[in-house]
Amino acid sequence: MAESTHAQISSDGVRATVLACLFFAGFGCLIPFLPLWLEKVHGFSGAEIGVVLAIAGFSRAVAGPLTAAWADGRSDRRAPLFMFTILLTVGFAALYFLTGFVAVFAVILVLDVAYWGLLPVVETALLRLTRQGKPTYGLARGLASAAFVVGTSIVGVMNDWTGAFWPIWAFMLAISALMIAGSAAMPFEPRQARTELEQPFGERLSAGLGMLRNPRFSLFVFAAGLIQASAGFLYTSGSLVWANEQGMSSKEISALWNIGTLAEVGFLIFLAKWSARFRPETLIVAGGVGAVVRWTALAALPPFWLLMPLQLLHALSFAATFLGGMRFIQTLYGDDRAPTAQMIYMGVANAPTYAAAVLISGPLYDRLGAPGYLAMTGVAALGLVLAVMLWRFRPATEPATA
Repeated sequence: MAESTHAQISSDGVRATVLACLFFAGFGCLIPFLPLWLEKVHGFSGAEIGVVLAIAGFSRAVAGPLTAAWADGRSDRRAPLFMFTILLTVGFAALYFLTGFVAVFAVILVLDVAYWGLLPVVETALLRLTRQGKPTYGLARGLASAAFVVGTSIVGVMNDWTGAFWPIWAFMLAISALMIAGSAAMPFEPRQARTELEQPFGERLSAGLGMLRNPRFSLFVFAAGLIQASAGFLYTSGSLVWANEQGMSSKEISALWNIGTLAEVGFLIFLAKWSARFRPETLIVAGGVGAVVRWTALAALPPFWLLMPLQLLHALSFAATFLGGMRFIQTLYGDDRAPTAQMIYMGVANAPTYAAAVLISGPLYDRLGAPGYLAMTGVAALGLVLAVMLWRFRPATEPATA
């Protein structure tokens, strides 16, 4: 991955960074607090929360490849940005007024597909537009992760201050609307390759799914997918465990989420260039090791003072896996095909495995509480085995780092 050393500030890089910061500020609210919104406002049980988030995750297995094929046929790279951000704004506006499991489920399904569909588009745009000038990719992605902390902190403080949970909805609605404006401010980027634009939709869909015929890509897809999916119990039930079993306040829960995200920020800003000396596969293996250790430790209900350093393992379980994956895809497919590869990865492996982890996390939390983390240890261990296989699967000639 090329990280520019030029001193000149790139306006395109700045715009991509702002959009990424908005996206991850929303993530900072969505990930820790959506389960609380569903439990406290809509009265959902842990199992129902798991079902809502899991079915939405499974839907991405269909929506991801379809979206990738549709986006490949657009002449402007911004098209999926507009589609997803408008869906998010309309969906969050409607969510506040809905009651009943079916209605909330239907809207959460659309919101989940849209938010996770937006992720690879934002990530690849950031990687592409920070190659020249400042900010570098590592700095830009680190700032985006820092925005996660800002989002989590704002919503956590407002929840405690108001004694209610409407700030979760209000913050997500505002962020979604701002992302529409951020998408409009992004530079117009015509696709360099015209072949996809001239293909029928079915052929573009087949070409995207055909990436899985590459054995290295397939092995990567399921290795990284399982490692990242192993966070399913944390994302679904982590805040519930800390609030209900350990009696923590929203501020303490925000602090725990934030310390992990700050570790991610530090890794991406200060260690991104240093980590480039390692193969992308090595970073994914390191992420698998960190995940196995992290979930095993969290299952023991460690006290708050010990949870803080344990959350630093997010730098491995997420940041190292993520950065290794981005570099692996960029090296393998380049600019024009990287967004499609990201969507195929998210849709075919990451989404279904994450959804399956979320689906079992609700019942595990209802029946076991914190020991449910041990199931995620098993998921991460399987991903680690596949990552080691990927690390050992060296091509005849290694391509230059993208």
